[in-house]
Order: sequence, then structure tokens, then C-alpha cells
Amino acid sequence: MKISKTLTNTLQQLMDGRSVAASTLRKDFVETLLSEGLLTVQTHGSRRTFRAIDSVALKNYLQAHYEELRTVGDKDLASYVTRSDQAAETGNSKLVMVRSCPGFPVNSYEPIACSLSGNDFVINPPEGSFVFIDNWQQFIIPEDVVVVGVENMENFRMIRHQRKLFESMLGDTPLLFVSRYPQSKDLCKWLQGITNRYVHFGDFDLAGIHIFLTEFQQFLGIRSSFLIPSDIEKRLQIGSQERYNGQLSRFRNLKSDDKRIQAVIDLINKYHRCYDQEGYIKKQIEVVAAIIRKGDKIFATQRGYGEWKDWWEFPGGKMEAGETPEEALVREIREELSAEISVDEFLCTVEYDYPKFHLTMHCYLCSLVTEALHLNEHEAAKWLAKDELDSVKWLPADMKVVETHINEAL
Repeated sequence: MKISKTLTNTLQQLMDGRSVAASTLRKDFVETLLSEGLLTVQTHGSRRTFRAIDSVALKNYLQAHYEELRTVGDKDLASYVTRSDQAAETGNSKLVMVRSCPGFPVNSYEPIACSLSGNDFVINPPEGSFVFIDNWQQFIIPEDVVVVGVENMENFRMIRHQRKLFESMLGDTPLLFVSRYPQSKDLCKWLQGITNRYVHFGDFDLAGIHIFLTEFQQFLGIRSSFLIPSDIEKRLQIGSQERYNGQLSRFRNLKSDDKRIQAVIDLINKYHRCYDQEGYIKKQIEVVAAIIRKGDKIFATQRGYGEWKDWWEFPGGKMEAGETPEEALVREIREELSAEISVDEFLCTVEYDYPKFHLTMHCYLCSLVTEALHLNEHEAAKWLAKDELDSVKWLPADMKVVETHINEAL
């Protein structure tokens, strides 16, 4: 891309930390630098100016991406192709930020067999981690894998906490998650070189839709789509009005030929609100539950507090740091019922999606060591025989245990 002397002077002012009039910057540069989070817009009546959010970061970005700017404001930087070259030349590898780590990160919650540089390897990072693909030109994935671009890093790191969302919309198709950070150029080039379907999961605001339209759909065409959850209108109604107001001047005329995307744009403008994709990260709660048996009966307790007050459940609670499930159960029953139990055997693990969180509950068959039971937290309790299990209103997750496992336990 040819950069004129006038534009170079304007960019130099930005790199020096000064404000510049909106009319002095080319539209393509403005869109790129705003989408990369490098510029901030300042309004002065009908006039707009731009200023670097971080002038050093802006300089590093421009000099890394535009050869014409590598000599602007510094000695000739073009000769420093890599950090190792810089260190060998000057003893300092941090003279300028160069792309010493090109590529993009990938993630998955199921193993995906791929090929990198001609070698087979499996992408299956454990919770809390991801894999960075450096040599993306030789990164090959199976044709049936759907690539899901996740705009925000928090969502990207916590894909397992959104698994129900992805499965409900994309089925059981194998999914490879990718992120556009630290920059999107390598990712876009890689996507253009493969035939896989691409689904973009971003913020439900005008800027997020603009990123998809300009960075992905423009190059991938009908192979790309924007992920739109079924409840997005409900969520937009409680979204951020401040975010909408901040984006409106720039994206007031945003349109899409895709009817689904245009419908979301219309909803955003209707409610004057935006919604962050982080809202789809469901809180994960992991607990243990004691199925206490005495003869042919089991012990059930009634909640005396909170949103699920008066519903029935098996006693138990969350594990503390360093505890085994068995240790947690002994402690919880001691705290809730002032009783000692023996944890006899593992029964099952149930998963349940409550409206505000996802529950994982590990259930163990237990027996009493001490006979006396005192209700320290619950409002009522009962010993229930098999034919009495339907006489109480069980919490949904506990009901799954009753329906699928209690008969075999009694």
C-alpha cells in the first residue's frame, strides 16, 4: 500500500502523541487503526480528531506493518527483521516491536487431529490453556472441522464454559476455535487458503459486526457466517447503552446484505444497546452430594434460603481447595447436619444447566456413623422410601439423580 508524504507526516504526529484532524487521515487507515484499538476519537462540536491511545504501541504497529514507516522518527528499522537480528546488531532486541511470533492461537474442547509442518499432532489443550500456531502456512486441519473465530480473549480462553451454546447452534460438528489476536492478518490469510466453514462469534455491537464484515466476510464470502444466539434480542434489551452511543457516530450507516446480520443491526439500533459476548460465559459450579442411606430409605433435605427455597435436594456443597470429594462430603455433612458419615462409593456425576450457572454434581452413596441429625441450614428433612420419592419437589439436578440412579441404589 502506497503511503504519501502527507499521510506519513500525519501518522508521525499520531506516533508523537499529538491529535490530528479526522480529515487528514485516509478512511482505510482510520478503520484499521480503530479496529485494532490503537486510536481514540475526540469530538469537538461538529469536528472530530484522532489521538493514539498508546503512541508507542501505534508506532510499533505501523512500523511492523508498513515498510514506508520503518524509518519514520527512528534510524532505519527495516534492517532489523527479527529480534535476534536486532540483538546481534545492537545488543538490544527491544528497539522496536516486530512480529517475532507471527500466527494465531487455537483452542478446542475435543481432540482434533491436525498437521503442522508435515507432522501429525493433536490439538487438545487442557482447561485454562491454548495452542499458538506459528508456522500457519503449513497448518492443515480436517475438512469437516468448522473454524469458530472468537473475538474476545476471555471467551476464547473459556470455550468449555460456552460449550452448550456452541453445541446448540453448531451441533456435534468438530470445532476448532481461533482468535484474531494479537492481529488478524495471518488468521485471515490462513482462512482464505482452506475450504473449511468459518463461524464468527463476536460482540453484538456495531463495531463487532463491522469487524466480521470487513475482516472476514469480505474475503471468505458465503463460507463465513456470524453466530447469532436465539436469545440475542432479550440480551440486547439489557445491554450497554453507553457502548452504543460511543459507536453510533462511526457506524451509523452500517448495513449488511446478510438478512440475519441486518436483523441484529436493526435490533441494536432499535434498543440503542450493545451486548458483550462475555455474557455467554456461564458460571461453572462444582459440588458434591451425599446420598445417605438407612435401610431402604434415603435422606432428603429442603432448602431454607435463596432462589430455590423450599425445593428438595441431597445434602452437600462445594469442595474447598485441596479437598478430595470424600473429604468435602464429610466436612459438609458435619457442618450442615452435625453428623458423621462414611463415604461408601461413587454413584454418579450429573450435569445441569440452571438459568444462571452450569452445575456439575458428584454424588456418593453414604451411611451414617452417628445417628443424630440436626438441621443447621435446611428448613426440613425426610427419610424417603422408593415409593415416596415423588412426594417432594426436587431441584432439577437432584431430580436427574432420582430418575436415573436411586432405584439401583436402594
